[in-house]
Amino acid sequence: MTVGDFKAQFSSSLNKVLGGEEIQILYGRSKKPVAQFTRIQEKSKSKKRPLGMYENKASYWEDENFEFSPENLFDNVDDLD
Repeated sequence: MTVGDFKAQFSSSLNKVLGGEEIQILYGRSKKPVAQFTRIQEKSKSKKRPLGMYENKASYWEDENFEFSPENLFDNVDDLD
């Protein structure tokens, strides 16, 4: 499907993708494929991650109130000098 066709038929193209069809977007006079639209696959719930060589020797947990932000990561950078 060309870029122009995709723009003109966006809603119907989206419905096709939701139905499982893949749509390639073609560009330029040569109609070279430049993009492909596909339905996003649902992620399966990940398994508990092992601790590598420390499996069965160590454990890891997070408190339910644990919060992480980039600001917290660099709070004590000045203390390293």
